[in-house]
Amino acid sequence: MKVVDIAQRTPEWLEWRRHGISATSCSVIMGENPDKTPLQLWRELVGIDTPPDLSCIPQVRRGVKFEPIALQAFEDKYGQIGLPFCAESEDFPFIRASFDGVLDDNSPVEIKNLADDNHLDVLENREKSKAYRLYRWQLMHQLIVTGQSRGYLWFWSPKHEPICLVVERDDLLVQKIIKAEGAFWNLVETVTPPPADPERDFIPHDQLDHARWNALATVRREREIKIAQVKKDLADLQAEAKELDQQLLELMGGFCKADAFGVRITRYDVDGRVNWKGVAESLATTIPPHLIEQHRADSYSALRVTVDTDFDPQSYQPEQLPQPRESKAIPNPEALLVAGVFTF
Repeated sequence: MKVVDIAQRTPEWLEWRRHGISATSCSVIMGENPDKTPLQLWRELVGIDTPPDLSCIPQVRRGVKFEPIALQAFEDKYGQIGLPFCAESEDFPFIRASFDGVLDDNSPVEIKNLADDNHLDVLENREKSKAYRLYRWQLMHQLIVTGQSRGYLWFWSPKHEPICLVVERDDLLVQKIIKAEGAFWNLVETVTPPPADPERDFIPHDQLDHARWNALATVRREREIKIAQVKKDLADLQAEAKELDQQLLELMGGFCKADAFGVRITRYDVDGRVNWKGVAESLATTIPPHLIEQHRADSYSALRVTVDTDFDPQSYQPEQLPQPRESKAIPNPEALLVAGVFTF
């Protein structure tokens, strides 16, 4: 393991991470991350897209805030000091990790401060919980960097009992990760996009019929402008009608019904609506799952369309890929087989 003298969450750290694969990217590359695809990660690493600012997410901010406290709790419970630092794999420099803590024997400790429901799921289901199955990839990546045989997932909460789950090194899985991350890094270095996931990624522009899409999109934007105007006109008319209804109601005095000159008005009391969603949420833990499924409607495909009515076709520029960059990292780990560094 090669320790890198760089402070985490600094601009220098962000640049260092951009020139390698971090532990959080492992689950993405292995196709095990529900929130990001390999193509999305690739676009971020080559500079096409800006990674989302996770610091604006309350749970992330809370995790960063409590991280030192959580690490101290781990040290107090197990009597071992965990040092946070950054490092690269000696054999595969593009494989990098920013550790929450590393013990004296170089075993990594990854701290997770989850939302209450997720933390309780870990307490109940341990290695079968969603959080463990997701973050296990992060630890496996870190074990490649440290070369150790096990790491620790420390799930800490200011409200609930903490729990430490061990992640044992799986050599076969480690080999698959190195091979997959090496192949992915080669795609980054050569600016070659990985295949798009038809269910999760936007269709790549080079697979679109630009002329036909542009023609249809132009008409669609025009219709959206008309729809917005019609909605506004309807809202204005409804407001005027409501005001006229109120004036007519005042003319009725104490009567509840009136019918004259083509306008009939009936005033009546209505019971408050029952918030059935709220009722269901209150009883969610007591409703048998089979009963919920019995009343579930058939699934269907929905469509969500977002139209930018301010789009200027004259200023549109086709997406350009950046130029391949030079790197000291080894883009293809299988090249090391010749030197006998690692055996798949």
